[in-house]
Amino acid sequence: MGKIKIIILILTCLTLFLNYYPANAQESKLDEVMKRGKIIIGVTSSAPPFGFIDEKTKELVGFDIDIGKLLAKALFKDETKVEFVKQTFEARWPNVQSGKVDCGIQVTTIYPERLLRVAFTRRYMDSGIGMIVREDSPIKRLKDLDDSKYTLANLNNPQMAERAQRFVPNAKVLTFATFSDMFLALQTGRADAAQMDVPILKWYRIQHKGKIRLLPELVSELSNNAIFLRQGDFKWWNVLDSLVCEMQEGVLYSDYKALFQKWFGEDPPPQRFYLK
Repeated sequence: MGKIKIIILILTCLTLFLNYYPANAQESKLDEVMKRGKIIIGVTSSAPPFGFIDEKTKELVGFDIDIGKLLAKALFKDETKVEFVKQTFEARWPNVQSGKVDCGIQVTTIYPERLLRVAFTRRYMDSGIGMIVREDSPIKRLKDLDDSKYTLANLNNPQMAERAQRFVPNAKVLTFATFSDMFLALQTGRADAAQMDVPILKWYRIQHKGKIRLLPELVSELSNNAIFLRQGDFKWWNVLDSLVCEMQEGVLYSDYKALFQKWFGEDPPPQRFYLK
């Protein structure tokens, strides 16, 4: 190959690189958020106390909603600089992947298979999965539920399906799109038990005191709920993860503690101090 052809090839490659790179090296979502002047967060509206519609005010409220406002306050010094997009649990992954939302705060547990689809911050809430039944139910323990005469309400996700098959394979299963639908099925007798995140179970127990109770066994290891976002954007992930860290152990802890007490009636895990 002659020198001229080599030079032409180099120039061609350089031109292609310069034309291609700016179009595909997308700016960080952080830059987009700050230019926009607000953060757009995907949330649920059917999983109290994390995200639900208040019956009196008809407004979207919940622990996850307040966490989103706390992020806006940290980024813009104004908690109103946030837009919440109500989405189904099935839509949460495609919505962050497409950029429709900047991140999701949606009572979402970190599972290894989910890490292949989205990125997670560190946990902002401890969780686990348990079972709830009506107070008058003859079901006292998990083994009692493992009977074909009983029906379990599940959320439509593979993790719940796997746990139902593992712990109560003989029970019938009804699958629902939302936690609210699951609880309604339990209330109306369509289901004899419901499988949910422990904080949600505790919330329903408080709201319906004397009418429902938790079975004593968990059907999962202790788990973590975290903020999720599109993969491959370290700058945006680093900011969100750092803010969650500050909620847990730093300058945002007092705000976080107030929210925790508001929705769960108890203190979050205490801050860690390293001085002796």
